[in-house]
Amino acid sequence: MNEVTDKIEGAYRHKIDYAHSNPKIGLLIVVGLLVFWLLGIILNWEWTYRRPGTWGGNFFLNLFGPTAFRFWLGVIIVIAIAGALIYYFTL
Repeated sequence: MNEVTDKIEGAYRHKIDYAHSNPKIGLLIVVGLLVFWLLGIILNWEWTYRRPGTWGGNFFLNLFGPTAFRFWLGVIIVIAIAGALIYYFTL
């Protein structure tokens, strides 16, 4: 059992060391997560735009309706993806 945990910890340390030596990898992870979120919005996965039942979280969803809210959330995510990619390529 110790050998297995040592191998897992070694692999984890290797990935952490790689991330520390290459800080731009975090931007790629952010872009990947944003692309996944955008894909969910395009495919109408409700968890991507539904908020918890709080008044503040559902205000814009109730104000605009699901379709318009998904559209504008998609626009914001595309802008965030573009900003992260621009920042990635200018570092």
